[in-house]
Amino acid sequence: MIEAPAAQAWYVYGVVDATTAAPVDDVRLVEHGALAAVVGQVPLADFAEDVLAERLNDRVWLEAHVRAHEDVLMRLAERATVVPFRFGVIYRELGDVTAMLRQRRDELAAALAHVRGRVELGVKAWADRARVEAALGDAPAGGSGGRAYLERRRTEEERAQRATALMTEIAQGAHERLLAAAVEGVANRPQPRELTGREETMILNGAYLVEDGGTALSELLRTLQDEYAPSGVDFELTGPWPPHNFVEPPEDA
Repeated sequence: MIEAPAAQAWYVYGVVDATTAAPVDDVRLVEHGALAAVVGQVPLADFAEDVLAERLNDRVWLEAHVRAHEDVLMRLAERATVVPFRFGVIYRELGDVTAMLRQRRDELAAALAHVRGRVELGVKAWADRARVEAALGDAPAGGSGGRAYLERRRTEEERAQRATALMTEIAQGAHERLLAAAVEGVANRPQPRELTGREETMILNGAYLVEDGGTALSELLRTLQDEYAPSGVDFELTGPWPPHNFVEPPEDA
């Protein structure tokens, strides 16, 4: 049995068919039957269980390592079907990785079969609230005095409520239509402005498992863009990505 040096552990990026070539020099494959885990060595000084919780609160460290994790998975996805693992799955010995493949053989084989020949595409919908409210018409009336002010405030609140309802309706309707162009899909929680760095409001954060590169979904997205742009909503297509949203998360190491 090969073991990592005492100060290191084996980090698992995901699982592929055993016939897949390693995507980069600093990772290797651990095979068991038709399956192979993609692994690399990492220092226990960063990834030991009692240290990792603290490291996850270090935004700079976390962003760098999550980016490296995703880079390996993206290189894998360019050449093969991959079942991606979440960030931070660690085993002390290669024998433990092999045992994981043996114990979860049926589950992982089924996951590979489910996503084989398919990719994940992301769709984000962004709403410019000012444009959405403007598209509603019925701008608040002018005038001065207490009564006019109260009436203007009432109208503004009603417009804001109608705009929120319209954005929700557009997001739900778009997701339902995009599902028809995908094998399956999921609407994840929209990200707040603190994470997106954009002034617009994210109203849809969808992920869709598609075949044939997602041609049908891409064409539908152009239709949605033309349809909803006058209402202040724009759509963004991202990917292809490893199918994180369409495989079961791995058990804790």
